[in-house]
Amino acid sequence: MNNRERMLAGRCGAAALALFAAGTIAAQEPAVLKPPAPKVIVAGENPAIRYLDKEGGKAISSVNFWRVEWSPAGAGAVCFVTVDAPGEEKLRFAVYDNKQVLDYVTTDLMSSLMKTFNDPPYLPEKGTIVQTNQGATERKETCKSARHHVELVWKGLGQGTWVDMKPGNVLMTFTMVPASGGEIWINGKKAPGAWFPTGGGIGTGAYLTVNETWRR
Repeated sequence: MNNRERMLAGRCGAAALALFAAGTIAAQEPAVLKPPAPKVIVAGENPAIRYLDKEGGKAISSVNFWRVEWSPAGAGAVCFVTVDAPGEEKLRFAVYDNKQVLDYVTTDLMSSLMKTFNDPPYLPEKGTIVQTNQGATERKETCKSARHHVELVWKGLGQGTWVDMKPGNVLMTFTMVPASGGEIWINGKKAPGAWFPTGGGIGTGAYLTVNETWRR
């Protein structure tokens, strides 16, 4: 290397050092790994109705309803019914139209939030589940199996409210629609108990939760 070449190399080295000092050439740092994005585990709706023995009392008739639009187990609907009232026949059954969805909702969803959800187990009953509506104010779900004919009615549906929740390791988003009344009919007979505005887990004894998505 002649004197001219040595001079140019020195100038290039000095320029690189100046750029590095100014932050133009960044130092090599270990890559920061980002946590994986939450995984969608269900999309659909999960309305409910509860009857209490008295205002502020305990639930003696309740329905946890699921209409799954998408899940790893497919689509379908499940109607979980519980009746536990003094002097009445105790009932605990689930009408479903897709067994894979029933198992998925029971085990992977509800039991992951409530360890005793399926204790004692719901008696599975294959059937049909049909929704009907009267405008924007009333909804009805009819769940029919060989043994049971269940009719659920949400009356006086109100304004929807967007909700974000994080129970445990689950991220939930849904629109909660309160109802001013709810009805549970089983084989043509009104279920025991009475509807009260404060009888539900989200502040009302009858409500819809629609556009519901769970992520984990």
